Order: sequence, then C-alpha cells, then structure tokens
Amino acid sequence: VLRSKEPIMSPSWSPDGSQIAYVSFEADGVPAIYVHELATSNRRKVSATRGINGAPDWSPDGQRLALTLSKDGNPEIYVLDLNTGGLTRLTEHYAIDTEPRWLPDGESLIFTSSRSGGPQIYRLAMSDGSVRRLSFEGNYNARPDVTPDGRFLVYVHRRNGLFNIAVQDFRRGTFNVVTSTEMAESPSV
Repeated sequence: VLRSKEPIMSPSWSPDGSQIAYVSFEADGVPAIYVHELATSNRRKVSATRGINGAPDWSPDGQRLALTLSKDGNPEIYVLDLNTGGLTRLTEHYAIDTEPRWLPDGESLIFTSSRSGGPQIYRLAMSDGSVRRLSFEGNYNARPDVTPDGRFLVYVHRRNGLFNIAVQDFRRGTFNVVTSTEMAESPSV
C-alpha cells in the first residue's frame, strides 16, 4: 500500500475497507495524517497542523476522523469532517488526551487521558461533551479499542510492572486480564 523511509504509524481502516488513514513522517520528518484510497492509490493529506498529528480513527459512517492534535500546545481530541475539512475540538484539559476510538453508536468516543494522574480510559459523549472515566483497575490503562457491538472494551493494562491486555465487559461490569506476557501492546478488535 505504501513504502517510505520515514515512519508510518497508526493505520486505521475505513468502515467499508476501501481506505486507510495513517500518520506519516515523510514530509520533512514532521507528522501528518493521510487518507489513502486502496483501489486507486490516491491519497490526500488531511491534517498537518503544528505539533502532533496522530491516532486517526474513522467514525462508523466513514465521514469523520477522530484525531489527536497538539496544535494549541497540549494533545487534545478533535474530529475532522472529511467532506468539509471542518475541525472540531472535543477536549480541553491540561492533561494529555490521546488515542481516540469511536464507539459503534457514532455518538461517543473512548480515549486515553492522564487527567487522573496516570493514563486511564475515558468516554466522551458527542452530544454534550461530557467525559466519564471507564477504567479503574490499577494506575495504567491505555490504547483502548471496543468490539463492534460496543459491549467489550480492550486495552493495555499494567500490573506488577508488566503490560498485558485486559478486557472490560460493560454489560456485566467485569474486568479480566487476558494475556500473560511482559510487554503486550496496541490491542485491536
């Protein structure tokens, strides 16, 4: 799909599988977010603001990307409308807000934030901007993803200095560590 001497990070498939959004450092070593159409190999740069341009994630309808940008100094969560180019800032907090992922309803995002002192998982409601903490086990939970039915949250969880993958069941309210390695990272559903 793409070859580069510079890093390529955070690939995210569009819901219909026809496009990939990703971060590339090919423009003078500065991060930018691109959308690449697989059938034609056409691609376009959709975000190249000053600072961090990272962690793109497609909305369920394929019309928007959730992003992490630090254009105002601190990493925050934004949504980019791919049809109009309109950019909407969703978080405004002194802590780092990053790694947004859409929930299947298209009305909420989950993300990692250090607003409680260490990385934890939060949910942001698009309707009113309210933010609610979701992870409470331990002092390090990051890199969230959610199952297509919205029932399970998966993320990296640190316990006893070891990084493993945990699964949280929203319906039952359970939490389980499902791997037993020293350094598991970046779960994807």
